[in-house]
Amino acid sequence: MTDQQKESQNKQESYEVDRKVISGLIKKALKEVEGIYAVKRGLWGERIKIEYLPEGIGLSLQLIIKEGNAIPQLVEETQKKVKQEVQRVLDKPVAKINIKIKGIKHIS
Repeated sequence: MTDQQKESQNKQESYEVDRKVISGLIKKALKEVEGIYAVKRGLWGERIKIEYLPEGIGLSLQLIIKEGNAIPQLVEETQKKVKQEVQRVLDKPVAKINIKIKGIKHIS
């Protein structure tokens, strides 16, 4: 490992990002996706799971979507937007984004 790589690695390890910050980035990205109604809430808050894996950050989301949307396209767009936002701000790779559709909201 070169001195420059060691210095870069030390800079990356000198800070920690709180899970609430990552959740905020995810929510910001979700607002850009037309068919998302909300993140599913549970007894202990929103259902966003964050894992730190050797290959990058792993995310799991439980979402409620708006009626009338094609689920495969909506999931693909959601994964793309969330990945772009998290990687842009944190400059760390997103290894996976698992999405579970927990409900469909009828909007009249």
